[in-house]
Amino acid sequence: MINEPDSAFINARFAWRAGARLRATRRRLMRNTYGDQWSDLVKTSDGRVLTEYERAVGSGMSPMTNNLLRALVKTVVGRFRYNVSQENHSSSADFQKFSVENQLDELDSRAIEEFLISGCAIQKLTCERRSSGLGVWADNVSPDSFFVSPYLDPRGSDIRLIGMTSDMPLSEVKLRFGHGSKRRCREIERIYTDSVHAPVFGAPLSLGEGRSEPDFLRPSDPAMCRVIEVWSFDIDLSEPGDDPHWHCRFFTPSGKLLDETRSLLPGGSHPFIVKMYPLTGGAVHPFIEDLVDQQKHINKLITTIDHVLANSAKGVLLLPTDCLPPGTDYVMAAGIWNKPGGVLPINPHARQLPVEISSSGHSEGAAKLLESELKMFQQISGVTSALQGRAEGSNTSASLFESQVYQSAIALLDVYETFNSFRSERNRAALEFINVFSQ
Repeated sequence: MINEPDSAFINARFAWRAGARLRATRRRLMRNTYGDQWSDLVKTSDGRVLTEYERAVGSGMSPMTNNLLRALVKTVVGRFRYNVSQENHSSSADFQKFSVENQLDELDSRAIEEFLISGCAIQKLTCERRSSGLGVWADNVSPDSFFVSPYLDPRGSDIRLIGMTSDMPLSEVKLRFGHGSKRRCREIERIYTDSVHAPVFGAPLSLGEGRSEPDFLRPSDPAMCRVIEVWSFDIDLSEPGDDPHWHCRFFTPSGKLLDETRSLLPGGSHPFIVKMYPLTGGAVHPFIEDLVDQQKHINKLITTIDHVLANSAKGVLLLPTDCLPPGTDYVMAAGIWNKPGGVLPINPHARQLPVEISSSGHSEGAAKLLESELKMFQQISGVTSALQGRAEGSNTSASLFESQVYQSAIALLDVYETFNSFRSERNRAALEFINVFSQ
Protein backbone atom coordinates (compact mmCIF):
# COMPACT_ATOMS: atom_id res chain seq x y z
CA MET A 1 0.00 0.00 0.00
CA ILE A 2 1.25 3.48 -0.83
CA ASN A 3 1.42 5.51 2.37
CA GLU A 4 1.52 9.18 3.32
CA PRO A 5 4.76 11.22 3.63
CA ASP A 6 7.03 10.62 6.59
CA SER A 7 9.95 12.45 8.18
CA ALA A 8 12.48 10.99 5.70
CA PHE A 9 10.79 12.85 2.83
CA ILE A 10 10.76 16.12 4.78
CA ASN A 11 14.41 15.73 5.79
CA ALA A 12 15.30 14.97 2.18
CA ARG A 13 13.79 18.30 1.14
CA PHE A 14 15.87 20.10 3.77
CA ALA A 15 19.01 18.30 2.52
CA TRP A 16 18.15 19.30 -1.06
CA ARG A 17 17.77 22.96 -0.10
CA ALA A 18 21.04 22.84 1.85
CA GLY A 19 22.83 21.86 -1.39
CA ALA A 20 21.48 24.80 -3.42
CA ARG A 21 24.69 26.85 -3.16
CA LEU A 22 26.85 23.90 -4.21
CA ARG A 23 24.66 23.25 -7.26
CA ALA A 24 24.66 26.94 -8.24
CA THR A 25 28.47 27.10 -7.92
CA ARG A 26 28.80 23.94 -10.00
CA ARG A 27 26.69 25.33 -12.85
CA ARG A 28 28.77 28.53 -12.92
CA LEU A 29 32.03 26.56 -12.99
CA MET A 30 30.63 24.25 -15.68
CA ARG A 31 29.70 27.21 -17.89
CA ASN A 32 33.15 28.73 -17.55
CA THR A 33 35.00 25.44 -18.09
CA TYR A 34 33.17 24.70 -21.32
CA GLY A 35 33.62 28.16 -22.81
CA ASP A 36 30.69 30.28 -21.61
CA GLN A 37 32.91 32.79 -19.80
CA TRP A 38 31.09 36.08 -20.35
CA SER A 39 27.65 35.28 -18.89
CA ASP A 40 28.10 36.27 -15.24
CA LEU A 41 25.82 39.13 -14.24
CA VAL A 42 27.31 42.53 -13.34
CA LYS A 43 25.80 45.83 -12.25
CA THR A 44 26.70 48.93 -14.23
CA SER A 45 27.31 52.39 -12.78
CA ASP A 46 23.78 53.45 -13.77
CA GLY A 47 22.19 50.53 -11.91
CA ARG A 48 21.47 48.20 -14.85
CA VAL A 49 22.13 44.44 -14.52
CA LEU A 50 23.85 43.02 -17.61
CA THR A 51 25.93 40.03 -18.54
CA GLU A 52 29.66 40.68 -18.86
CA TYR A 53 29.26 40.07 -22.60
CA GLU A 54 26.59 42.76 -22.92
CA ARG A 55 28.66 45.25 -20.94
CA ALA A 56 31.74 44.62 -23.09
CA VAL A 57 29.76 45.00 -26.34
CA GLY A 58 28.18 48.17 -24.97
CA SER A 59 31.70 49.53 -24.44
CA GLY A 60 32.51 48.96 -28.11
CA MET A 61 34.60 45.81 -27.55
CA SER A 62 34.37 42.37 -29.15
CA PRO A 63 34.57 39.86 -26.25
CA MET A 64 37.14 37.12 -26.87
CA THR A 65 37.56 33.80 -25.06
CA ASN A 66 40.86 31.99 -24.73
CA ASN A 67 39.67 28.90 -22.84
CA LEU A 68 42.57 27.81 -20.61
CA LEU A 69 40.25 26.07 -18.14
CA ARG A 70 39.19 23.42 -20.63
CA ALA A 71 42.78 22.74 -21.65
CA LEU A 72 43.71 22.47 -17.98
CA VAL A 73 40.96 19.93 -17.24
CA LYS A 74 41.85 17.88 -20.33
CA THR A 75 45.49 17.76 -19.20
CA VAL A 76 44.64 16.54 -15.69
CA VAL A 77 42.16 13.96 -17.02
CA GLY A 78 44.73 12.82 -19.59
CA ARG A 79 47.35 12.37 -16.86
CA PHE A 80 44.79 10.38 -14.85
CA ARG A 81 44.13 8.08 -17.80
CA TYR A 82 47.87 7.58 -18.19
CA ASN A 83 48.26 6.74 -14.49
CA VAL A 84 45.37 4.26 -14.68
CA SER A 85 46.94 2.55 -17.69
CA GLN A 86 50.10 1.99 -15.64
CA GLU A 87 48.28 0.42 -12.67
CA ASN A 88 48.78 -3.23 -11.84
CA HIS A 89 45.33 -4.83 -12.16
CA SER A 90 45.78 -7.88 -9.93
CA SER A 91 42.14 -8.40 -8.95
CA SER A 92 39.67 -11.26 -8.83
CA ALA A 93 37.94 -12.55 -11.92
CA ASP A 94 34.59 -11.29 -10.58
CA PHE A 95 35.92 -7.77 -10.13
CA GLN A 96 37.58 -7.79 -13.55
CA LYS A 97 34.20 -8.78 -15.04
CA PHE A 98 32.57 -5.93 -13.09
CA SER A 99 35.23 -3.49 -14.36
CA VAL A 100 34.79 -4.52 -17.99
CA GLU A 101 30.98 -4.54 -17.92
CA ASN A 102 30.88 -1.08 -16.33
CA GLN A 103 33.76 0.36 -18.41
CA LEU A 104 35.25 1.69 -15.18
CA ASP A 105 38.15 3.53 -16.82
CA GLU A 106 35.73 5.58 -18.93
CA LEU A 107 33.32 6.03 -16.02
CA ASP A 108 36.10 7.22 -13.71
CA SER A 109 37.53 9.58 -16.33
CA ARG A 110 34.19 11.38 -16.54
CA ALA A 111 33.90 11.27 -12.75
CA ILE A 112 37.29 12.97 -12.24
CA GLU A 113 36.31 15.62 -14.79
CA GLU A 114 33.23 16.35 -12.68
CA PHE A 115 35.44 16.16 -9.57
CA LEU A 116 37.78 18.87 -10.88
CA ILE A 117 34.95 21.20 -11.87
CA SER A 118 32.45 20.79 -9.04
CA GLY A 119 34.53 19.12 -6.32
CA CYS A 120 32.01 16.23 -6.27
CA ALA A 121 32.63 12.59 -7.16
CA ILE A 122 29.44 10.56 -6.71
CA GLN A 123 28.66 7.04 -7.85
CA LYS A 124 25.90 4.60 -6.98
CA LEU A 125 26.09 0.81 -6.96
CA THR A 126 23.05 -1.28 -7.85
CA CYS A 127 22.29 -4.87 -8.65
CA GLU A 128 19.64 -5.20 -11.34
CA ARG A 129 18.87 -6.59 -14.76
CA ARG A 130 19.81 -4.36 -17.68
CA SER A 131 20.07 -4.86 -21.43
CA SER A 132 23.32 -6.82 -21.02
CA GLY A 133 21.91 -9.01 -18.23
CA LEU A 134 21.77 -9.25 -14.45
CA GLY A 135 24.77 -7.76 -12.70
CA VAL A 136 26.26 -5.21 -10.34
CA TRP A 137 26.39 -1.76 -11.89
CA ALA A 138 28.18 1.48 -11.05
CA ASP A 139 26.71 4.75 -12.28
CA ASN A 140 27.92 8.33 -12.05
CA VAL A 141 25.42 10.54 -10.23
CA SER A 142 25.07 14.19 -11.19
CA PRO A 143 25.25 16.67 -8.29
CA ASP A 144 22.14 18.27 -9.82
CA SER A 145 20.11 15.21 -8.81
CA PHE A 146 21.92 14.37 -5.55
CA PHE A 147 21.33 15.43 -1.96
CA VAL A 148 23.02 14.64 1.34
CA SER A 149 22.65 15.85 4.90
CA PRO A 150 25.39 18.30 5.98
CA TYR A 151 28.50 16.46 7.19
CA LEU A 152 32.07 17.24 8.26
CA ASP A 153 34.05 14.00 8.01
CA PRO A 154 35.81 13.80 4.61
CA ARG A 155 35.19 10.03 4.75
CA GLY A 156 31.45 10.61 5.08
CA SER A 157 31.13 8.62 8.28
CA ASP A 158 28.78 11.22 9.80
CA ILE A 159 26.30 11.19 6.90
CA ARG A 160 22.81 10.42 8.20
CA LEU A 161 20.70 10.95 5.08
CA ILE A 162 21.58 10.60 1.41
CA GLY A 163 19.71 10.12 -1.83
CA MET A 164 18.94 11.22 -5.36
CA THR A 165 16.13 12.08 -7.71
CA SER A 166 15.46 9.96 -10.79
CA ASP A 167 13.23 10.53 -13.82
CA MET A 168 11.71 7.54 -15.58
CA PRO A 169 8.68 6.69 -17.75
CA LEU A 170 5.46 5.72 -15.97
CA SER A 171 5.78 2.19 -17.36
CA GLU A 172 9.16 1.80 -15.63
CA VAL A 173 7.77 3.15 -12.35
CA LYS A 174 5.01 0.52 -12.47
CA LEU A 175 7.52 -2.20 -13.36
CA ARG A 176 9.86 -1.29 -10.48
CA PHE A 177 7.30 -0.59 -7.77
CA GLY A 178 4.13 -2.38 -8.86
CA HIS A 179 5.37 -5.77 -7.59
CA GLY A 180 3.25 -7.45 -10.25
CA SER A 181 0.05 -6.21 -8.62
CA LYS A 182 -2.49 -4.67 -10.98
CA ARG A 183 -4.03 -2.78 -8.08
CA ARG A 184 -0.68 -1.18 -7.14
CA CYS A 185 0.02 -0.32 -10.77
CA ARG A 186 -3.39 1.40 -11.07
CA GLU A 187 -2.72 3.32 -7.86
CA ILE A 188 0.73 4.40 -9.09
CA GLU A 189 -0.77 5.55 -12.38
CA ARG A 190 -3.48 7.50 -10.54
CA ILE A 191 -0.93 9.22 -8.28
CA TYR A 192 1.31 10.31 -11.16
CA THR A 193 -1.64 11.33 -13.32
CA ASP A 194 -2.93 13.50 -10.49
CA SER A 195 0.61 14.77 -9.81
CA VAL A 196 1.19 16.34 -13.22
CA HIS A 197 0.54 19.61 -11.43
CA ALA A 198 1.63 18.40 -8.00
CA PRO A 199 2.01 21.08 -5.31
CA VAL A 200 5.47 22.59 -5.24
CA PHE A 201 6.71 23.92 -1.93
CA GLY A 202 8.13 27.22 -3.19
CA ALA A 203 9.01 28.29 -6.71
CA PRO A 204 12.34 27.28 -8.28
CA LEU A 205 15.24 29.49 -7.23
CA SER A 206 15.78 32.01 -10.04
CA LEU A 207 19.39 32.54 -11.08
CA GLY A 208 18.70 35.11 -13.79
CA GLU A 209 19.02 34.90 -17.58
CA GLY A 210 16.61 31.97 -17.76
CA ARG A 211 18.73 29.79 -15.47
CA SER A 212 16.99 28.19 -12.50
CA GLU A 213 17.74 25.86 -9.66
CA PRO A 214 16.88 22.19 -10.52
CA ASP A 215 13.54 21.27 -9.00
CA PHE A 216 13.25 18.65 -6.27
CA LEU A 217 9.73 17.64 -7.25
CA ARG A 218 9.33 18.22 -10.98
CA PRO A 219 11.15 16.12 -13.59
CA SER A 220 13.29 17.94 -16.16
CA ASP A 221 11.21 16.26 -18.90
CA PRO A 222 7.42 16.69 -18.37
CA ALA A 223 6.83 13.30 -20.01
CA MET A 224 8.78 11.53 -17.24
CA CYS A 225 7.90 10.67 -13.64
CA ARG A 226 9.99 11.89 -10.72
CA VAL A 227 11.02 9.27 -8.14
CA ILE A 228 12.86 10.41 -5.00
CA GLU A 229 15.17 7.82 -3.43
CA VAL A 230 16.03 8.51 0.21
CA TRP A 231 18.45 6.53 2.38
CA SER A 232 18.39 7.36 6.09
CA PHE A 233 20.39 5.98 9.00
CA ASP A 234 17.63 4.85 11.36
CA ILE A 235 17.86 4.05 15.06
CA ASP A 236 14.59 2.57 16.27
CA LEU A 237 14.53 2.60 20.06
CA SER A 238 10.99 1.19 20.13
CA GLU A 239 12.17 -2.13 18.74
CA PRO A 240 14.44 -3.99 21.22
CA GLY A 241 17.41 -5.59 19.54
CA ASP A 242 16.95 -3.62 16.30
CA ASP A 243 20.43 -2.44 15.35
CA PRO A 244 20.97 0.94 13.65
CA HIS A 245 20.65 0.42 9.91
CA TRP A 246 20.35 2.22 6.59
CA HIS A 247 16.75 2.31 5.43
CA CYS A 248 15.77 3.11 1.82
CA ARG A 249 12.47 4.71 0.82
CA PHE A 250 11.17 5.68 -2.61
CA PHE A 251 8.76 8.63 -2.76
CA THR A 252 6.54 10.27 -5.36
CA PRO A 253 6.72 14.09 -5.74
CA SER A 254 3.62 14.38 -3.52
CA GLY A 255 5.43 12.53 -0.72
CA LYS A 256 3.63 9.19 -1.16
CA LEU A 257 5.77 6.20 -0.22
CA LEU A 258 6.19 3.92 -3.24
CA ASP A 259 8.41 1.29 -1.67
CA GLU A 260 11.01 0.73 1.05
CA THR A 261 13.81 -1.66 1.87
CA ARG A 262 16.81 -2.10 4.13
CA SER A 263 20.43 -2.33 3.07
CA LEU A 264 21.40 -5.86 2.10
CA LEU A 265 25.14 -5.25 2.33
CA PRO A 266 27.12 -7.03 5.10
CA GLY A 267 28.13 -3.66 6.57
CA GLY A 268 24.59 -2.34 6.19
CA SER A 269 25.77 0.70 4.21
CA HIS A 270 23.95 2.83 1.65
CA PRO A 271 24.91 2.26 -2.03
CA PHE A 272 26.42 5.73 -2.68
CA ILE A 273 30.15 6.41 -2.89
CA VAL A 274 30.78 10.11 -2.25
CA LYS A 275 33.90 12.23 -2.16
CA MET A 276 33.85 16.02 -1.86
CA TYR A 277 37.04 18.00 -2.53
CA PRO A 278 38.30 19.44 -0.34
CA LEU A 279 35.72 19.04 2.42
CA THR A 280 36.98 21.66 4.88
CA GLY A 281 34.59 22.60 7.64
CA GLY A 282 31.77 21.02 5.65
CA ALA A 283 32.42 23.33 2.65
CA VAL A 284 33.52 22.32 -0.85
CA HIS A 285 36.06 24.39 -2.81
CA PRO A 286 36.56 22.82 -6.26
CA PHE A 287 39.90 22.73 -8.07
CA ILE A 288 38.61 25.00 -10.87
CA GLU A 289 37.11 27.59 -8.54
CA ASP A 290 40.44 29.36 -7.86
CA LEU A 291 41.09 29.76 -11.58
CA VAL A 292 37.83 31.23 -12.89
CA ASP A 293 38.63 34.84 -11.95
CA GLN A 294 42.12 34.39 -13.39
CA GLN A 295 40.57 33.11 -16.65
CA LYS A 296 38.15 36.04 -16.81
CA HIS A 297 40.96 38.56 -16.31
CA ILE A 298 42.96 36.94 -19.11
CA ASN A 299 39.93 37.19 -21.42
CA LYS A 300 39.48 40.87 -20.55
CA LEU A 301 43.16 41.63 -21.21
CA ILE A 302 43.08 39.88 -24.59
CA THR A 303 39.87 41.72 -25.48
CA THR A 304 41.40 45.04 -24.41
CA ILE A 305 44.56 44.46 -26.45
CA ASP A 306 42.47 43.51 -29.49
CA HIS A 307 40.33 46.63 -29.02
CA VAL A 308 43.39 48.91 -28.78
CA LEU A 309 45.00 47.38 -31.88
CA ALA A 310 41.74 47.48 -33.84
CA ASN A 311 41.29 51.18 -33.10
CA SER A 312 44.90 52.24 -33.67
CA ALA A 313 45.95 53.97 -36.87
CA LYS A 314 47.37 51.49 -39.39
CA GLY A 315 48.50 52.66 -42.81
CA VAL A 316 46.59 55.95 -42.60
CA LEU A 317 47.63 58.34 -45.41
CA LEU A 318 47.95 62.04 -44.65
CA LEU A 319 47.41 63.68 -48.04
CA PRO A 320 47.71 67.49 -48.09
CA THR A 321 45.07 69.11 -50.29
CA ASP A 322 47.62 70.73 -52.57
CA CYS A 323 49.36 67.40 -53.32
CA LEU A 324 46.82 66.26 -55.87
CA PRO A 325 47.45 67.36 -59.45
CA PRO A 326 44.50 68.47 -61.60
CA GLY A 327 42.28 65.57 -62.74
CA THR A 328 42.73 63.40 -59.61
CA ASP A 329 40.70 63.16 -56.40
CA TYR A 330 41.02 61.46 -53.02
CA VAL A 331 39.23 58.27 -54.15
CA MET A 332 41.69 57.80 -57.01
CA ALA A 333 44.63 58.54 -54.73
CA ALA A 334 43.46 56.00 -52.14
CA GLY A 335 43.08 53.31 -54.82
CA ILE A 336 46.58 53.93 -56.16
CA TRP A 337 48.09 54.02 -52.65
CA ASN A 338 46.58 50.62 -51.70
CA LYS A 339 47.68 48.97 -54.94
CA PRO A 340 51.12 47.25 -54.84
CA GLY A 341 53.46 49.00 -57.24
CA GLY A 342 51.06 51.89 -57.73
CA VAL A 343 52.36 55.29 -58.87
CA LEU A 344 50.74 58.30 -57.26
CA PRO A 345 51.11 61.56 -59.21
CA ILE A 346 52.06 64.51 -57.01
CA ASN A 347 51.68 68.21 -57.62
CA PRO A 348 55.30 69.46 -57.82
CA HIS A 349 54.28 72.73 -56.20
CA ALA A 350 52.92 71.00 -53.05
CA ARG A 351 54.29 72.37 -49.79
CA GLN A 352 54.34 68.88 -48.13
CA LEU A 353 54.46 65.35 -49.46
CA PRO A 354 51.97 62.57 -48.38
CA VAL A 355 52.81 60.82 -45.10
CA GLU A 356 51.68 57.36 -43.91
CA ILE A 357 50.91 56.89 -40.19
CA SER A 358 51.09 53.45 -38.58
CA SER A 359 50.67 53.12 -34.81
CA SER A 360 51.09 50.00 -32.68
CA GLY A 361 48.75 51.41 -30.06
CA HIS A 362 49.45 51.69 -26.37
CA SER A 363 48.97 48.01 -25.37
CA GLU A 364 52.49 47.25 -24.16
CA GLY A 365 51.47 47.43 -20.50
CA ALA A 366 48.46 45.17 -21.07
CA ALA A 367 50.62 42.68 -22.98
CA LYS A 368 53.09 42.46 -20.09
CA LEU A 369 50.25 42.05 -17.62
CA LEU A 370 48.78 39.29 -19.79
CA GLU A 371 52.10 37.44 -19.76
CA SER A 372 52.21 37.70 -15.95
CA GLU A 373 48.62 36.46 -15.69
CA LEU A 374 49.36 33.42 -17.85
CA LYS A 375 52.32 32.49 -15.66
CA MET A 376 50.25 32.99 -12.53
CA PHE A 377 47.53 30.75 -14.00
CA GLN A 378 50.06 27.93 -14.22
CA GLN A 379 51.37 28.57 -10.73
CA ILE A 380 47.90 28.51 -9.16
CA SER A 381 46.73 25.40 -11.03
CA GLY A 382 49.98 23.45 -10.73
CA VAL A 383 49.61 22.40 -14.37
CA THR A 384 52.77 23.64 -16.05
CA SER A 385 53.79 23.57 -19.69
CA ALA A 386 55.94 20.52 -18.93
CA LEU A 387 52.93 18.52 -17.76
CA GLN A 388 51.18 19.48 -20.99
CA GLY A 389 54.14 18.11 -22.95
CA ARG A 390 55.59 21.50 -23.91
CA ALA A 391 59.14 22.46 -22.96
CA GLU A 392 59.75 26.00 -21.72
CA GLY A 393 62.56 26.54 -24.22
CA SER A 394 64.48 24.81 -26.99
CA ASN A 395 67.55 24.46 -24.77
CA THR A 396 65.69 22.64 -21.97
CA SER A 397 67.52 19.41 -21.11
CA ALA A 398 65.70 16.08 -20.81
CA SER A 399 66.52 15.82 -17.11
CA LEU A 400 65.23 19.33 -16.41
CA PHE A 401 62.07 18.61 -18.38
CA GLU A 402 61.45 15.39 -16.41
CA SER A 403 62.03 17.31 -13.18
CA GLN A 404 59.44 19.90 -14.20
CA VAL A 405 56.92 17.15 -15.01
CA TYR A 406 57.59 15.52 -11.63
CA GLN A 407 57.17 18.77 -9.72
CA SER A 408 53.92 19.52 -11.52
CA ALA A 409 52.65 16.01 -10.74
CA ILE A 410 53.49 16.59 -7.05
CA ALA A 411 51.35 19.75 -7.10
CA LEU A 412 48.39 17.66 -8.30
CA LEU A 413 49.07 14.74 -5.97
CA ASP A 414 46.38 15.76 -3.47
CA VAL A 415 43.74 15.83 -6.21
CA TYR A 416 44.73 12.43 -7.58
CA GLU A 417 45.09 10.74 -4.19
CA THR A 418 41.74 12.05 -2.99
CA PHE A 419 40.07 10.73 -6.12
CA ASN A 420 41.94 7.43 -5.84
CA SER A 421 40.60 7.03 -2.29
CA PHE A 422 37.13 7.44 -3.83
CA ARG A 423 37.91 4.70 -6.36
CA SER A 424 39.26 2.39 -3.65
CA GLU A 425 36.10 2.82 -1.58
CA ARG A 426 33.99 2.14 -4.68
CA ASN A 427 35.95 -1.01 -5.48
CA ARG A 428 35.60 -2.29 -1.90
CA ALA A 429 31.85 -1.67 -1.90
CA ALA A 430 31.52 -3.27 -5.36
CA LEU A 431 33.17 -6.45 -4.09
CA GLU A 432 30.65 -6.53 -1.22
CA PHE A 433 27.81 -6.23 -3.73
CA ILE A 434 29.29 -8.91 -5.94
CA ASN A 435 29.74 -11.31 -3.01
CA VAL A 436 26.19 -10.75 -1.71
CA PHE A 437 24.38 -11.05 -5.03
CA SER A 438 26.47 -13.93 -6.39
CA GLN A 439 25.35 -16.21 -3.56
